[in-house]
Amino acid sequence: MIPLIGELCATLAALCYGFSSVAVTKNARAGGGRGGAVLLSIMLTAAFSGGLWLFIGPALPPAGGGLWAGIAVFALAGILATVLGRLFYFRSIELTSAIEVGLTRRLIPVFAAGLAVLFLGEVITAGILLAFLFVFSGVAISFIANPNHAAATSPHTPRTPADQLKGRALSVASSASYGGAYVTRKIAMTWLPDPLAGAFIGAVTGMVWYAVAAPFSAGYRDSIRSLFRKPGRWHVLAAAAISLGQILQFVALTFTSVTAVAIIGSIEMFFAAWLAAFVFKTEPRPGAAFILASLLAFAGVALLALSRMGP
Repeated sequence: MIPLIGELCATLAALCYGFSSVAVTKNARAGGGRGGAVLLSIMLTAAFSGGLWLFIGPALPPAGGGLWAGIAVFALAGILATVLGRLFYFRSIELTSAIEVGLTRRLIPVFAAGLAVLFLGEVITAGILLAFLFVFSGVAISFIANPNHAAATSPHTPRTPADQLKGRALSVASSASYGGAYVTRKIAMTWLPDPLAGAFIGAVTGMVWYAVAAPFSAGYRDSIRSLFRKPGRWHVLAAAAISLGQILQFVALTFTSVTAVAIIGSIEMFFAAWLAAFVFKTEPRPGAAFILASLLAFAGVALLALSRMGP
């Protein structure tokens, strides 16, 4: 088995999510619109993971309580991440700003680590704590040095103090939902230790949610209608990258801890910035402060990997 395969898959997942962020921006600038990539990515995840499982996945365990428990918990993880996490995320941006929500999203590993300690018995070692500090020092420096790097919402939209408070609460709830999804996926693997099956179940749960919610929500109906319009190149690439990132995260959770996967996932923003600046030329090149922040974050990932290798 490849050493540190879990950490490697988690890093590749962060790279995929970073690429998807850039692809979404490219799609918007090309006049591709918004709103379709999420549902398309869910469908691609179901197709990719289901197809791979049919060809290379292990057989399902014997029918019984354990199998159904694994399926149910994977479905719960799909609701937490695909439905509630995104729903709270976009609504919180509307009520506050993308900058505030971007900062709050850094709480995902905190919730994931806390829940992993509580429900999975994971131990936060000195090496993990040091890696955590390195990564989040990098995140803090990047926000302090570039407070406007996240797209702010329109200044013409008035917000009452009550709206702002609700938006911050929803932002925290979104981070908690994503953190909870990491833990529920790991728990589900005790009954159904198959990342491909888990990714498929979570994706199908998301598709069912869209179908059930569409009669009651114009936003969900528009997402479904977008599937019947010819997608742009960047639209498809964004959806495919999100899908691949989801599958890689499932694989990572099979081989390493929830805490490790969640911390490594935080470097997504650095991948996105470097890809946007040097590969796709959609953003200006990062300054010295962001370079320092990136070095700290990636040093944190390296420390995390070394701590996992042990003496």
